[in-house]
Amino acid sequence: MISFGGVVSAFAVSRMRLRLLFQVLATVATLGWVPGNPAKLMTMVVIWLLGFGRIRAAELVTMAAVNLLFVLMNQAALKQGTFVFDDPDLLGMPAYEFLTWGFYTLHTMRFLNGPPPQGRWIIVAGATGAFAVPFGTIADPNFLSLVSASMLVVFFAMYHEPMDFAYAGYMAVVGELVEHVGEATGQWHYPGQPWGGVPLWLLPLWAGIGLFTRRLVLPLVSNRTGAKRHDDYTAFPPRRYGCRRRAPSGPPSTGSIEIQRLR
Repeated sequence: MISFGGVVSAFAVSRMRLRLLFQVLATVATLGWVPGNPAKLMTMVVIWLLGFGRIRAAELVTMAAVNLLFVLMNQAALKQGTFVFDDPDLLGMPAYEFLTWGFYTLHTMRFLNGPPPQGRWIIVAGATGAFAVPFGTIADPNFLSLVSASMLVVFFAMYHEPMDFAYAGYMAVVGELVEHVGEATGQWHYPGQPWGGVPLWLLPLWAGIGLFTRRLVLPLVSNRTGAKRHDDYTAFPPRRYGCRRRAPSGPPSTGSIEIQRLR
């Protein structure tokens, strides 16, 4: 039988996910329709703070590391002519682009959560690096689509837990929304006028980012925030047990310990 505490916890998680859903939709709307890059950035930061609430130090460090990684990847892609920002501020990128990838990563971890996966982190780090290479070295969009999709299939053969597909699928949906709104509202464009304005290689890119968010980033954040991190966002946390000493029924020197579930 589901306890009242479990129902309350489930309701809290549902409300949290609804808040995060509004958070990402408001971020995409800001990207497309708030005028001016500085105004976009300030509005996004406010939306992120309202949506996330308390952000742990480990999560901030992780966001900073992810942002730095994507700044480097963007620089390589911009030099290849893979895409172009229409109104850059610095290093060929708009101001908000320096922070958005950290947001997407933390948002996905907060929205989907789940326990960190098992496995050798160093192997996952190598796989992540290998997956990133084509996006900074291949300029032809058709060849890039083929290579990235093939690599994603290989990595799914390696990592195929249900939550791997959940992270990849959710990030792919968010990515397609971001890409289509950004391209349609003139934030960036892709050379060659691909069908729909957005090339096919973006789907495996965002899906791969989701997969490695779970496999690479989630264990790091979980290890640095402690075991309580998982229970904070779980609909039905594990039952807690405690010990209560029962009054002795025999001689005063004897006694027993009764295990009792804490309500």
